Amino acid sequence: MNGTSPGTTDGISGTLMGVLALVVLVIVAVLWGKLKDYGRAKAKQHVFARRDHRDGQQLVAEELHFTLAADRGRIRDVVLSSVRLAPQCPAVLADAYVLEASDSEVVVAYGSALSRRNFTASLRLSPAGAGGTSDAGRVDAVWGIRTWTLSDGVTDGVSVMRRLREDVEAALRGLDPGLHRTVRRRR
Repeated sequence: MNGTSPGTTDGISGTLMGVLALVVLVIVAVLWGKLKDYGRAKAKQHVFARRDHRDGQQLVAEELHFTLAADRGRIRDVVLSSVRLAPQCPAVLADAYVLEASDSEVVVAYGSALSRRNFTASLRLSPAGAGGTSDAGRVDAVWGIRTWTLSDGVTDGVSVMRRLREDVEAALRGLDPGLHRTVRRRR
């Protein structure tokens, strides 16, 4: 009591003290949640899904460049018939499917109508030496991941990315066993 007015207390009222304590408690809970999420993501990246984390980073950072003797339409047809792809976007279970296909590009996506699209990849086709000297009858084909998603810092769909990459290369080698292959890092 301060002695001047009966019934009042010195300092902060009990209600204000309760509100401040509640605010501090909420802030601590939010920070604790963020710390747990950060710890879970780091543990998944470096302990539980170490290989997928490393491979995912590599797969999205690299492009495969092929130069082969074949017609662009024939390359498209062989890739579409040889690579294991669903004919359309699956309704429930995620799978790789053709998003679009033309003589200059084949775009593949992985996901389903019910869930999100985890990644898209493309095989771009152009006459060899486009932009400079032309190499008659040869085609430059570039395979790469265009978009991707992460879960706890780990790339989603790494095993499917790996399988598609291997299937595309096998299909192209079937067309031209002497093809030239180069791996380049994206800029």
